[in-house]
Amino acid sequence: MEYSPQIAEWPDEFNDKLPLSEVFLSVQGEGRFAGYPALFLRFKYCNLGCVWCDTRFTWDRNEIEAGELLSPEQIVEQAKQITSKADRQSDNLHVVLTGGEPMLHQARLVVLISHLKDAGYRFFEIETNGMFVPSQEIIDAIDWWNCSPKLSNCGLPIETCLVPEAIRAIAATNKADFKFVVSEDSDFEELEKYYLPHINRGQVMLMPEGYTQKRQLRNSQWVMEECAKRGFRFSPRLHILAFGNERKR
Repeated sequence: MEYSPQIAEWPDEFNDKLPLSEVFLSVQGEGRFAGYPALFLRFKYCNLGCVWCDTRFTWDRNEIEAGELLSPEQIVEQAKQITSKADRQSDNLHVVLTGGEPMLHQARLVVLISHLKDAGYRFFEIETNGMFVPSQEIIDAIDWWNCSPKLSNCGLPIETCLVPEAIRAIAATNKADFKFVVSEDSDFEELEKYYLPHINRGQVMLMPEGYTQKRQLRNSQWVMEECAKRGFRFSPRLHILAFGNERKR
């Protein structure tokens, strides 16, 4: 049966507010900064809805959680409260903007980042599927792009997931990694055919598909071997290895 994600309807009017799903303190689990202490700001809604998504509560109309529609000032207050309770300094934390798909809200995120910088936060990562061309304002505001373009193993055709102009614009920032979830040999063929014309091999990181610890560990071995053969980098998924598919904050 063809996969058809049940994406929640987009509200009529956000004004200057953001649909915040949750705020929590943890460590970055993937990519270049894996293991780095981070404050996660997770936003609702997504334009894709991958079949193996582990944050369906941000976009699936059958599972979506209420969350809050908050102004940048209100989000900064939540961030400060969580940071202070943990006795952490804002300037030695990465702020990770994630989702869902945070680039759905890119204009509002620029405003939010400005307020967070005023509050002392200094380093901003964004986790995106690479389907939205970034404005110059958000390019200037973001310190690192954790871009996770989707292959057809997400349940949707590659033609649905690939936006070449967006991928090229993010790659051109020279502050981006492109993380691909892989589960079988055909994924490598798809990656090289559709994405390598737009990004450098050295910008690619591979992550093993799997939402359980057992599946992650089993898939990690062959993905690491493929990285060595093909000249890609490997990214762990520390949150899955530590907690499985549970939400731990």
